[in-house]
Amino acid sequence: MVKLVVIDDAPPVFSDTPALVRLRSTPNVELELFDSLPSGTDETVERIATAHTVLNVRASTNFDYEVLSRCGRLRHLALWGSNTGHVDLESAQRFGITVTNTPGIATASVAEHALALLLAIAHRVRQLDYRIHQGEWPRGMITQLHGKTLGILGAGRVGQQMAAIARGIGMNVITWTRHPELYNPETTELEFVDLPTLLADSDAISIHLRGSQETYHIIGSSELSQMKPSAFIINTSRGDMIDELALEEALRGGALAGAGLDTFESEPLSADNPLRTLPNALLSPHTASTTDAALASSLKMVVDNVLSFLDGDVQNQVHFDPTPGQRQSDPNLPGG
Repeated sequence: MVKLVVIDDAPPVFSDTPALVRLRSTPNVELELFDSLPSGTDETVERIATAHTVLNVRASTNFDYEVLSRCGRLRHLALWGSNTGHVDLESAQRFGITVTNTPGIATASVAEHALALLLAIAHRVRQLDYRIHQGEWPRGMITQLHGKTLGILGAGRVGQQMAAIARGIGMNVITWTRHPELYNPETTELEFVDLPTLLADSDAISIHLRGSQETYHIIGSSELSQMKPSAFIINTSRGDMIDELALEEALRGGALAGAGLDTFESEPLSADNPLRTLPNALLSPHTASTTDAALASSLKMVVDNVLSFLDGDVQNQVHFDPTPGQRQSDPNLPGG
């Protein structure tokens, strides 16, 4: 028997799905599913110490050197989603653990959700709807996005899709990435600028970066102070890319016009989080990728990855890239 652990299906996405039925009906597989998040390293190890394959749902579950070094039977870490920032890929490679993910499945849905947040916050949809339901007929200015400049942080699939649909509503688009040299200027439609230029020139900023040590609080008080007071910021990537305390101060003090957020530093969002009290903060519960089509496709892909690995075939493998931001601290390596 091969032990397969779904370590963190909370909030649940696998329950009552064809993907879970496929896993449960696979011969010679012992499946254990946890519908809560592990509280830390020890509980993570406790859940997966005897597992051959771990299916990871939430990026809040860390697979660092300590976790991986204590799971000697682990051979496959199957990630639901494309993010690998919570996985020490170097240690996984060192311990012979194959890491797979589900790239590209939610590209369209995440970009659409980012645009929906931007349109809704710029057009004050929530505030106007609420006041009409209260019996008012409010008047006032809303923001036209046509002709405005959208700054995109990150030039991957979602960032490029966001650029395309933003151009479709008449926005100008500028982009920042740490590695513009990877893009052929003759074939890409992206205009790359440095980060200070993007912050200063954008009427709205949408974050589509891959999570890493370098992206933690990449938008903090200094960066927010460089943005226009009339600007908006949208985040459908990783919650910890924005310093939430700095963002709250900027929104409350009028240094920033509005924010549309689908991800947060701590999830679920606590009842006393001050972002809940701000009328110019539009919030959604980390749901940008959960359209029916994207969810079904991504669950099928992650199960395909698991079953293919059990059959000796590796699909959608993530390889360790020894560049800054990928290498995590290993206390037993020089300079770790």
